[in-house]
Amino acid sequence: MARRYFISPLPPPGPATLNPNLGHHLGHLVQTLPGDAVVLFDGAGAEAPATVLEVRNREIRLEVSAPGPRLLGRMPRLSLEVACGLPRSSRTEWLLEHGTEVGITTFRPLLTEHANRQPQRREAWQRILIAASVQCDRLVLPTIAPPVTLAELCAMPLPAARFVATAAETELGPATTSHALLVVGPEGGLSEREVQQLLAAGFAPRSLGPLTLRTETAVFAGATRLLQAP
Repeated sequence: MARRYFISPLPPPGPATLNPNLGHHLGHLVQTLPGDAVVLFDGAGAEAPATVLEVRNREIRLEVSAPGPRLLGRMPRLSLEVACGLPRSSRTEWLLEHGTEVGITTFRPLLTEHANRQPQRREAWQRILIAASVQCDRLVLPTIAPPVTLAELCAMPLPAARFVATAAETELGPATTSHALLVVGPEGGLSEREVQQLLAAGFAPRSLGPLTLRTETAVFAGATRLLQAP
C-alpha cells in the first residue's frame, strides 16, 4: 500500500508542492523518488492518491488525483468518547496512540479528586494522533476535547449509552448504539462520592474484568469492548 501523509486541506487535483516539513520527510527521511505513489489524507474523511513528480531538497512536487470515495470500513463503527484522568506524560502519549488505533473518536481529560489539571501539550498530542492514524490507515482523526470536572461532564448533553468503569458485577460489553461515552478514573481511582455522582447522572457501572488496570490500559480495554461488533 502507498505511504499515507496528512495534509489539511487536501490540495486540489493537479500539480502541488508540499510544505517544507512534509517535503523534508518524504525527500530525506523516507527517500521518496519521482514516480513513487503516495496517498494524502485530510483527517476529516477524504484522501487522494498522488504521484511524486520531482524531489528537490525540501521541495516535493506531486501530481494529485481527485479524492476517492469515503471507505466506511476504515472508520470506527460508533462515535466513542472516553473521559479519563490523564496519567503521567509518557503514559498519556501511549493512551492517545493506542486509543486512536483502536477507534476512539474523542479523548476528554477529566479533572477528579485524584487527577489534577495537567499541562496541555496540544501540538505534541496532535502529532501523536496523526502518526497513529497514518499507522492504522484511519481516515478521520480523533479529537482532544477541553478538560472538564465531573460536575461539568454530568451537566453536558450525554448519550444514552454512558458507562463508568468500576468494580461492578456486570462486565462492559459491545455498544449497541451509534454513540457511547466511557468514564475511566485516574491512577488513584474515582472516589466513592464521584462514582455516586456519575451513577446519579445515569452512568451505568461496568467492570473491565477481575484485574486492576492502569488508566491507559483500562481506556484501551474499555474501548475495545465497546467497539467490538455486538
